[in-house]
Amino acid sequence: MKPTQYSEKVKEHFKNPKNVGEIENPDGEGTVGNPLCGDMMKMTIKVSKDGRLEDIKFKTYGCGSAIATSSIITEMAKGLTLEEALKITRKDVADELEGLPPIKMHCSNLAADALHAAIKDYLSRKERGEVGVQARVEGAFDYDVIVVGGGPAGLTAAIQTAARGLSVAVFEGKSWGGVLSTIYPNKKILNFPGLPDNTLGRDFVTNLLKQAHDLGVAMKNEFVNEVSPEKVVKTSMGEYRARAVIIATGTLPLACGIPGETDFTKGDKGVYYYVSYPEKFMGKRVLVYGNGEQALESALALENIADKITFAYKEKDLVGFDKNVKAVKRSDRIKLLPKTELVKIEGTDTVEKVVLHDLDEDEDFELVVDMVVLAVGMTPNTDIYRKLGVETDERGFIKVDRDQRTNIEGIYAVGDVTTDLQLLVVAVSQGATAAHRVSEYIQKQKGF
Repeated sequence: MKPTQYSEKVKEHFKNPKNVGEIENPDGEGTVGNPLCGDMMKMTIKVSKDGRLEDIKFKTYGCGSAIATSSIITEMAKGLTLEEALKITRKDVADELEGLPPIKMHCSNLAADALHAAIKDYLSRKERGEVGVQARVEGAFDYDVIVVGGGPAGLTAAIQTAARGLSVAVFEGKSWGGVLSTIYPNKKILNFPGLPDNTLGRDFVTNLLKQAHDLGVAMKNEFVNEVSPEKVVKTSMGEYRARAVIIATGTLPLACGIPGETDFTKGDKGVYYYVSYPEKFMGKRVLVYGNGEQALESALALENIADKITFAYKEKDLVGFDKNVKAVKRSDRIKLLPKTELVKIEGTDTVEKVVLHDLDEDEDFELVVDMVVLAVGMTPNTDIYRKLGVETDERGFIKVDRDQRTNIEGIYAVGDVTTDLQLLVVAVSQGATAAHRVSEYIQKQKGF
């Protein structure tokens, strides 16, 4: 029976934790965090000449379970070789504490992650500038699968591979949930079969994260800087090696590249690429520029909030789902400016006006606005894969086969980074497909 209360050993390590603090000039350090509960753990280590953990200390910001698991794992690891310490699992930590409540099992996962991160940091420091991974602990993989990107496609891939018994880590340097968190947190999901009518984007993300944590997926808030053909993932905190990598970094908003754009995009100065929180636009004069679903949904989201909405686009007609096109056209609160190009954004400290060009009359005119939404489309987020050598199409989307495989063995790609058919159901489907094929690939590697 799973424990529902803290054991005496957990209470002892919570009240009297061992090895608290931070080693000065450590040989390695690792910091991990949980995006759901807010727990943070940092471990610092000293390694002896014969490759054993000579000393280890921790700092934890979190609940009693986080403190207890950090304390016990430092006791477990001290004196072990690096190979032995890397084999410590979250189950080992929980067993050593004589059990943890199910809702707190993620703390044991974090403790193991922090220890492993510190060891990997030491190995990275030691071998920096050399061949690197091949000189590490012989045959050691940090995870079976590393997923780069914590959106719906990436999280689905992680959940499905973890459910098949593989060790999985997801790396996300920004917001968990991808566009569902950044662009559509408060939007109802209407095009996903079988989902309750009132499910919001943020609710869907929360459910995915919970499932991932329940299955023991390591959730790492780290920016990925590079992925190598050898399945080495370099992040802002170290290097990690996997048997397979799933790319799921999605898309980024396209910039217009017009004068004034970059001056007002940071610090809430008036230029935005999407409408995450419509209340920010309350009572404002807004220009929505672009065409397609992103622009249509932005205009409709502001229909009953902004003081005045002007919708400008270069084409003669609106493009998008028929339902949204009709809704925009019949709105008496949205002024349409077809065949109009945005030329410049102007203002002192914040946006004050824009310069537009009438393509029919071939003349410029000014429009006083407080805010501008540049909804001109999305572009694949693939910059970090340039050295990897994955093939892309003429628009920059990563090419994959029906099994989500790229042209590089062991490297898969899913979601919006592979297609302009940006539907949630497609992203989830691709994530599940990749998980199944990756599992088969790894089972063959392991000789099963």
